[in-house]
Amino acid sequence: MSDDDGKLAVLIARYAAAQTLQQLVACVRDYEAAGAPHLPSWPNIRLALTGNYSTQFLARGFPLALAARHLAAEIYESPYNQWRAELLEPGSALHAFAPTHVCLTLTSIELAYGSLRTPEAVVASVTAAVQTALKAGDAHFLITLPEPLADELNDNGGAYAWRRAVGDGLHAALARPRVTLIDTAPLIRQAGAAAWYDDRFYDTAKLPFHPDRTPAMLGLLADALTGIVAPRCKLVVVDLDDTLWGGRVGDDGYDGIDLDPAGKGRHFLRMQAFLQGLHDKGILLAIASKNDPGAVQEVFAKRPEMILRADDFAATEIHWEPKSSSLARILDRLKLSTTGVIFLDDNPVERAEVRRRFPDIAVPELPDDPAQRVAILLGTGLFDHRVATGESLKRHRMYAENEARDAAQRDAGDYQEFLRGLKMTMHGAPLEAARERVSELIQKTNQFNLTTRRYNWSELAAAARGGFGRCYRLTDRFGDNGIISVVAVAREADGDARIDLWLMSCRVFGREVEAAILADIVARAGALGARRLIGDYIPTAKNALVRELYPRLGFREIGRDGTSVRYALPLDDARAAAGADFIAFSDLAEPVGAATS
Repeated sequence: MSDDDGKLAVLIARYAAAQTLQQLVACVRDYEAAGAPHLPSWPNIRLALTGNYSTQFLARGFPLALAARHLAAEIYESPYNQWRAELLEPGSALHAFAPTHVCLTLTSIELAYGSLRTPEAVVASVTAAVQTALKAGDAHFLITLPEPLADELNDNGGAYAWRRAVGDGLHAALARPRVTLIDTAPLIRQAGAAAWYDDRFYDTAKLPFHPDRTPAMLGLLADALTGIVAPRCKLVVVDLDDTLWGGRVGDDGYDGIDLDPAGKGRHFLRMQAFLQGLHDKGILLAIASKNDPGAVQEVFAKRPEMILRADDFAATEIHWEPKSSSLARILDRLKLSTTGVIFLDDNPVERAEVRRRFPDIAVPELPDDPAQRVAILLGTGLFDHRVATGESLKRHRMYAENEARDAAQRDAGDYQEFLRGLKMTMHGAPLEAARERVSELIQKTNQFNLTTRRYNWSELAAAARGGFGRCYRLTDRFGDNGIISVVAVAREADGDARIDLWLMSCRVFGREVEAAILADIVARAGALGARRLIGDYIPTAKNALVRELYPRLGFREIGRDGTSVRYALPLDDARAAAGADFIAFSDLAEPVGAATS
């Protein structure tokens, strides 16, 4: 770790520990004095913050809060209570900022007692402003729902009815891919009403909550934004004994473990329900347990209290070997890197053993008391996953289909025979046909990624300006692999076409689909009048897999810049347009079963 990285780590650690506004401001001041450092590999976002209360502390704290979550950010803050004017006016400073994300944070105080007042007027005004802004740009909106008013003391009063009507109306009117609604009520419950509400600060500074709640509010918004741009969880590997149930099944038997919903067993059921919620969002689950496989099978088969079922897990490792060995086999079987992997185990020795071998895997500290665990995990922000594409929701089915493919490969006498037997078809389409899935792949793909450029949507469009952008869906006889690759090709001033971005999902490694994709790239570059196709390889810690991709596909090296290598392929090279003869190609305006959010 360099000195700069070490300083950044210290600043982030101080920010994470900040509990008051004074502590937050001190951290932010030091972060700004250090030049607001961030790593080049982090995704860049342009965040516009607008609302109907004083947001200056949130705006100033956002760069550090997002740096703590490995995002680099530029921030624009609207003037006080100018959210409608800024969103509705195409020539406003907010639109001129060209944000990738807009955080519209609204307090119930001004909405309920100001000029709008009625639920119908509030919903209509917010919806009109957001819909207008959505049409004017490419930004993703994060909108806080009205928080409980201080006088919402029961569910029989007007304040409760008002907030429920506004929330229901906004959910109905703004259910669309580029809008995320955020409910602050759980945060207020966690803080407690006495610690949250203080009318003095709204009267004097237009702050709807106590200033010392600013770090918590900032954390909520930063976690939600991270859950949209670069979710930090794709796989949870979990222990069983004293983690998913109370007791040890090998000693206590399947009928002796604690799953009593009226007793301490409910805390293990809470953990299962928490994991089931992640599973429903498309996050993969796997088991790593030192146990007897037969005893574990009995639990899943004979204990009806179990919320999680055996087929909810994409991979299982149940034996007596080290947990790190189980992790390695799970990652290999699922073809995943360590990025976005989280390991949950009640045993501190097992956690330490996994951390030693896999320092990139997140291993949260689980308290001894199971009653505290779910709250602790939710507080980490690691599990905030706000955008679920159609493909992420089908991810478990896709991995089951991969198991069938692996079985077919084992049965095939020859690998080429296996590939031909898959009956693969590549479906090419414009990037807009699967926008959310394309954005998801750009932010999370590491291994097959030639340049690892974390573009937002506007930057992606700029990268393909004068050229083209394509996404590719792969189907075969076992099912639909989904959108597996993204390409952006720019037209250079000298007439060459340059591959600015090329990435591919790990799910299809080893099936020679890159040749089919290259054939499409070559055909389209040729149609633009290009003479050569240029490709850059920019090495990272995780993309060594594609170090020799371009030479293998017939490119020759033409230059180096530090560790980066540039290659060229003449478009009249017959190999470039050959593709793979066992992969059919379908050029569609929209890919089959395009992902939706």
